[in-house]
Amino acid sequence: MGRTRTQKMEAVAPAVALDWPRLISIVLAMLGILVAGYLAWAEVTGGETACLETGPINCETVQDSAYSVTFGIPVAVLGLVGFIGMLAILLLEDQIPFFATYGRTLILAASLFGFAFQFYLTIIEATVLEAWCQWCVASFIIVTLIFAIAVYRLYKFLQPLRV
Repeated sequence: MGRTRTQKMEAVAPAVALDWPRLISIVLAMLGILVAGYLAWAEVTGGETACLETGPINCETVQDSAYSVTFGIPVAVLGLVGFIGMLAILLLEDQIPFFATYGRTLILAASLFGFAFQFYLTIIEATVLEAWCQWCVASFIIVTLIFAIAVYRLYKFLQPLRV
């Protein structure tokens, strides 16, 4: 007796469950690259960023402050490198065995560092500079979401080990 069309399709192309948290993290990392890349471009070229410049929102004050550079490297460039690194790991998780094994942990570590560093910078914006950069806040929100998803992904990955 012959196979049905569905059985033939299942034999040829097995169902692959999508890892939605990973896909969302990839999209967020791409958004982070766009935001950090824009800020890095403005910092390196000396250009100005498009900013609302209303009330406490003043990107120029934040970007010209002593806190916009760490160890001689613009913070935006560090953020760009971080987002590119996280995107690379996320994309290689299903390609390279090392990243398949340790990718979730590496993303958690990188996003934790990014979250902690940007949290510090956000506190500086609020208390010392008393000025906000909308792009910096957007980057902070993006890395916070990546961190939250990374915690969830690692939790789900380790959950079968608790049984």
